[in-house]
Amino acid sequence: MPQPPRVSRILAVVSLLALAALLAAQPALADTATFNEPVSPSAEAMDEVYRAILGVTVTIFVLVGGWLVYSAIRFRERPGQENLPEPPQLHGSTRLEIGWTIVPVLILVGLSAFTFVKLPDVYDEPRDAMQIEVVAQQYGWTYTYPDGKHPATEDSNTLVVPEDTDIKLLLTSQDVIHDWWVNELAPKVDVMPGQTTTTWFNARRTGTFKGQCAEFCGPGHSTMVILVRVLSKEEFATYMTEKAQS
Repeated sequence: MPQPPRVSRILAVVSLLALAALLAAQPALADTATFNEPVSPSAEAMDEVYRAILGVTVTIFVLVGGWLVYSAIRFRERPGQENLPEPPQLHGSTRLEIGWTIVPVLILVGLSAFTFVKLPDVYDEPRDAMQIEVVAQQYGWTYTYPDGKHPATEDSNTLVVPEDTDIKLLLTSQDVIHDWWVNELAPKVDVMPGQTTTTWFNARRTGTFKGQCAEFCGPGHSTMVILVRVLSKEEFATYMTEKAQS
């Protein structure tokens, strides 16, 4: 019985190794490989751009990779064909070369246009938003509301905000560069000493959302988490009256 050709054996081994790697990585990728569920207009706009780019790139990968696999299997050298004459060789195709130059350019132009359309939803802060001052320090966050109040003692490192309300954050740092990032609410923004940066969000449902300082800021960086607790407007009014610190 003839042995399978070398190409077939290589493809089989590579396929088995790839399958084993995917099965082994499944638990580790359970969180990182899933989509987030944005609850704010700015996060939703970023999510739509991400999904559009991912969809295009995955489609290209499947088409190109599928064609390569098909060609490697369909046109492989089979037993008994070792001494067949070499087929006609083609050198260049003007139409094909023009096509694979123009199509990627059009794809990039389309993705760029879609991204620019979504940018205002990410960066244009509403004028009547509630402004909250945020001060970063190794390794925590201090929040100050418009009336000078702060979150309650038990919420000292938690930003408490009302649901369905435009929130604008004015961020600065006391020491080194930090990053404020809660991916379900808003884009990542640098927080720098001596400078005020801004971001905004509007949480459309209640709950607690967790983020992380995304800029290495010292040995305690991993402990510098961000917690945003969203209350109903009635609960927030009660919270500010009864619990918030002056």
